[in-house]
Amino acid sequence: MSGSCPDISVIIPTYMRAGLLGRAIKSVLSQTYQSLELIVVDDCSPDNTRQVANSFDDCRVRYVRHDTNRGGSAARNTGIKIAKGEYICLLDDDDEYLPNKLERQIAKFQEVTPEVAIVYAGLEVLDANGKVLQKTLPQQRGNLYTVLLERSMISLPSPLIKKKCFQMVGLFDETLTSCQDWDMLLRMSTRFEFDFLPEILVRVHFHGDQISEDFSAMIPGRARMIEKHMGEFRKYPDILVTHLKRMGKMHCLNGTWKEAVYWFKKALAVNIFEIVNILAWCVIELPRISLSTRAKTFKKYHPEDE
Repeated sequence: MSGSCPDISVIIPTYMRAGLLGRAIKSVLSQTYQSLELIVVDDCSPDNTRQVANSFDDCRVRYVRHDTNRGGSAARNTGIKIAKGEYICLLDDDDEYLPNKLERQIAKFQEVTPEVAIVYAGLEVLDANGKVLQKTLPQQRGNLYTVLLERSMISLPSPLIKKKCFQMVGLFDETLTSCQDWDMLLRMSTRFEFDFLPEILVRVHFHGDQISEDFSAMIPGRARMIEKHMGEFRKYPDILVTHLKRMGKMHCLNGTWKEAVYWFKKALAVNIFEIVNILAWCVIELPRISLSTRAKTFKKYHPEDE
């Protein structure tokens, strides 16, 4: 730590999750690497979020509250703007860090080349009972631009990011209702390289109340993401077709058939031979997915509501 400035700023955007927030805060304050500040950005929660954040007797905790509910991206941006650290971490209010996460990532930064500005790590996904559902270890480093064009493969609680990344590529896009982390990391990949630690350092808790379970946020957010980066996607037709088909599939699961046909037609305009794959998915996969428990938890998206 130089002077009164911490090395790392950890930002937790939060809304209506007072019952989960304490766990996330504890996981930050118990880090073996101590040169940090924790910025809790309350997106105008009507519950006792303020009391939970202020219950920690630790001078490293900073609590900020929005006057109105502005969304997760705006909350992250508020934290980034006031962050004092050279590095930034973004932790969701329902997830947690393992105790040595920041220490291991800071040590990794001492080993890599100056071109590396993002170091990410592995994570495990737990259900509501604490059972491990999945473990994911990173495998790709260097210039990840084309990889990130194809898919979002880094969960936002994982990376430690140099603050200069945000200064150069900008803040989170507050017009996106989903895919905000994908958009941000894709923009960063145009200027910086990535590296990783092949170990589990983050716990992600699955409880069914995430954006990934909400078509009303997922569908318009992904559509906006495709439109925003269409110029780049067009340079890689195979990647573009994959995204267009995925939009059609999501609309099928949502029951918005007119929109599904619209996106499938866009995919066929890029590659007419995809008709075989699209029909096979609709006939074989769609009935199976539609009957699954997980599909039934999706919150419906209605285009007419926009």
